[in-house]
Amino acid sequence: MKKQLIAAAIMLGLTGIAAAQTVVTVNGTKIDSKEIDNRVAILVQESQNQIQDSPELRKNITDRLVTRTLLIQAAKKQNLDKDPEYLSALSQAEAEAKRLGDDKKSGFKEEWTFFKDNLLTQAYLASVVKNNPVKPEDVRNAYNDLVNYYSGTQEVQLGEILTRDADTANKAIAQLQAKKSFTTVAKEYTIDPAGRDNGGIPKGYVAIKDLQASATPVYNAIKDLKKGQYTTTPVQGNGNIYAVFYVNDKRNVKLPTQKEMEPILSRRLQSALMANAIEQLYKSASIK
Repeated sequence: MKKQLIAAAIMLGLTGIAAAQTVVTVNGTKIDSKEIDNRVAILVQESQNQIQDSPELRKNITDRLVTRTLLIQAAKKQNLDKDPEYLSALSQAEAEAKRLGDDKKSGFKEEWTFFKDNLLTQAYLASVVKNNPVKPEDVRNAYNDLVNYYSGTQEVQLGEILTRDADTANKAIAQLQAKKSFTTVAKEYTIDPAGRDNGGIPKGYVAIKDLQASATPVYNAIKDLKKGQYTTTPVQGNGNIYAVFYVNDKRNVKLPTQKEMEPILSRRLQSALMANAIEQLYKSASIK
C-alpha cells in the first residue's frame, strides 16, 4: 500500500508538471499553459460556447499574452506601477469590486491579477501617447494622404442578401431576374435581421478601394457593376454564407472636411504610435 501511495504521489506530481508547462519565455518571464487554459475557458464561457477551443485560438491568446508581458515589463521599467494615477485607478476599481461583492466570488484573485496587469498595459500605452503628442501638421499630412489615396475613385451604396446556402441565393437571383425589386427580394430571402428591416440596403457608402484592400471577393464581384446591377452568381463568404450584392448607388468618393476628420485622424495617429512602440518592444525582446 505504501508503494502504491508513493507511486500515486509521483504520478500526481508529474501530472501537475505536465499541466503547467512553459509555452513561451519573454525576457525571462514565463508564460505557462495553465494561464492559456484559463483564458480559453473564460472566452468559451463568456461566448456561451460560440467560441470553441482550437489551436488557432490558443495561438492568438499566446500572442496577446506575449504582447501584454512586454507592455507590463516596459511599464514597470518606467515605474508606472508606482504612478499615483495608476494606483488611484486601481484603488477605485478594488473598492467597486468589494462594493459589488465580486471579491468574494470564485476565481476573483486570478481575474484581479489579470485586471491589474491590463490596467498597467493601458498606462504604458497612455504614456506613449502623452510623450509623443500628435501635432496639427501630422493631422494635416494624414488628411492630405487620404485625399490623394481616394482621388479619382468611387464609392458604392451596396445592398446585400445573405443566405445559408447557394441554392437559396440562386432563388433570390432568379427573383431579381424576374424584375422584382431588390428590397422586396432581400426582405424575403436574407437571414440578416437588419437587412430584413432596411431591404438589404444600408444608408452608408463604402469606398471601392477599401473593398479591394480588405474584402477581395466582394471587390471582384462588384467592381464592374453599374448602378442598379447585381451579382448573377452567389458570392461565398465565411463558412456556408452566400451573398447576392446589389449596387444601389455609385458616386465619386466624398471625404469629410479635414476639421470633421480631425478626431478620427488623431486617434489613428495615436494608434500608429502605440503599434510602433509595441513593435520596438518586440524587436528588442528575447522571446523563446
